[in-house]
Amino acid sequence: MAAVVQNQLRKVEEKLKPFLYEGPFNSIGGLIEQKTKVKREQVALGLLAFLAIYLSFGWANDFICNLIGFIYPAYASVLAVESKMTHDDTEWLIYWVVYAVFGIIEYVGYNFFHSLPFYWFGKCVFLIWLMAPGPKSGSQVLYSRFIRPFVAKHQSTIDKHISNGNAKHTHFFIS
Repeated sequence: MAAVVQNQLRKVEEKLKPFLYEGPFNSIGGLIEQKTKVKREQVALGLLAFLAIYLSFGWANDFICNLIGFIYPAYASVLAVESKMTHDDTEWLIYWVVYAVFGIIEYVGYNFFHSLPFYWFGKCVFLIWLMAPGPKSGSQVLYSRFIRPFVAKHQSTIDKHISNGNAKHTHFFIS
């Protein structure tokens, strides 16, 4: 049993390495490693374990989970808007579309979702998967498999309702 757990921890460690040694976490990880003399992968695993326990049983776990799903994506979106590249803009727009759809689903199923024992931990893992970079990130997968085909199939109906709504809205203010 212990060997299985150690094997799984090594797999998680390997997946964490690109995030910890590249990008925004590299300098923070280096500083933590230097000060604590503990490898940054081990620090990250410890923080993830603490976060998992806290999100499962802690106070204000809903706030912490939603903060995690909002703060970094909002920051990365601002950086994307300010950069000259457009690929990152598209990546973060897709994140926010999926985030909004999930928010609607969560609102409709509020009583069901919030009664699940480890809901906030699961939601946090889900949001982290959504914001992961690359073509296999959660937002890319969900957008290309579900949201994009749904919108493409119903686009003419949606556009017609938006147009009718705009006409009624304009008429309301002109009258």
